[in-house]
Amino acid sequence: MIKNDIPLRPTATSLRHRIKGKKRERERFAQIRQQSHLRATRGVIVMMCHAYLRVVILTLTLIAFTALFAVLFPDSSSPPVRAASDNRGGVAAMDDKLITMRTNTSASYQPSFNASRDLDFAVIGFPKTGTTFLLEVLGRHPEITMPPKEFCQIHHETGDKELINWMKNTTAAKSSQRQKYGIKCPTMIRVTNAIENLMKVTDQARLVVGVRHPVLWFQSFYNYRVAENYLYPELYKDSPIPSPFGLNSTHHWRECSTAYAKYEIFLKQLAKVSLTADEMLQMLRSDRLWKKRFSVNPFKVFIYSSDQLQDTNTTRQSQFRHDLKEFLRLDTPLIDFNSVPKVNANTEYYPEYIDICQPKYARIKNALLKSGKETSEWILKKFIKSSDVVVSNREFFRANLRTWGVDPCKAYY
Repeated sequence: MIKNDIPLRPTATSLRHRIKGKKRERERFAQIRQQSHLRATRGVIVMMCHAYLRVVILTLTLIAFTALFAVLFPDSSSPPVRAASDNRGGVAAMDDKLITMRTNTSASYQPSFNASRDLDFAVIGFPKTGTTFLLEVLGRHPEITMPPKEFCQIHHETGDKELINWMKNTTAAKSSQRQKYGIKCPTMIRVTNAIENLMKVTDQARLVVGVRHPVLWFQSFYNYRVAENYLYPELYKDSPIPSPFGLNSTHHWRECSTAYAKYEIFLKQLAKVSLTADEMLQMLRSDRLWKKRFSVNPFKVFIYSSDQLQDTNTTRQSQFRHDLKEFLRLDTPLIDFNSVPKVNANTEYYPEYIDICQPKYARIKNALLKSGKETSEWILKKFIKSSDVVVSNREFFRANLRTWGVDPCKAYY
């Protein structure tokens, strides 16, 4: 057979197949290019998202550190506290394990008022721990001048000036005899800007702080607020009486809340002891009701339990009165507390009053017992060990605070 060297002409069918093949090839290449573009676009988007997240995390970190700095040093315009070599002074220092807050009593401090008429002491809280009784007792003392009622103007922006004006305008200010000036404002322990205003006036004042069994404190405070609604209806017509079950770390009724019974949270603001990082976080996260701030100050603190004011043991009460007299730098002894009638005690009964020993209030009582035990342990193990804190009848005080984790209702039923 002779081979034909002349190429055969393509048929119409083979041409169609070739055209279709090239078309499919072009479509495949186009699809590959499109997928490459999509992958590149996704990569760019992912990179942008990562960069955005890094910016957000950095911003939130800066905000968190700024907020922490604002809590630690609320008044950044004031002169920095310099370190002292002894146990009386120091600075706020923070590392991975410890946050140290101590006071500085440097000689460079210059009060803005005549040193012969500085404020000598302030009863700063807690409410319903006998602060009004102390106002009555101390107000009768011949060496003491106090306003007849609470002087909480110290919280105002111009509180230091209002305090100075009060001292200048008292009758005692016109006398040649040196008097001790004192005020009572039980919210100073909670809102410590008042402590900072006090530091603008003096560096020699003494602070008096009362505490009480948290279960009995909450009952007393709640019933006191109930009585106010009846006694002053026009003043509190827009403040209806709430259920006690809703007064917790997120709600309060004119300051009445189980969160306020965690005394250690507010004592920490006085910056008298070193705090661990966990203690710091506990303070900052304890509730959403009140802003927390450290108010580093040079003042000594006298802490007492309300049971010490009512102590029927004559020896212990005599010692308590003596210790308080010495702390306030008085010459004349304080009068017998048992000779002073109870003040701020309402004898009326109102239907909204609570008896916390009733079973229906067990949830509130148990929560207060749990937090009360933690509070007492912190006060006994840390707070009263500060060289700036004074306690009278230390063993009786310790024994009293150890009952805060024990149901007080068992003593009555």
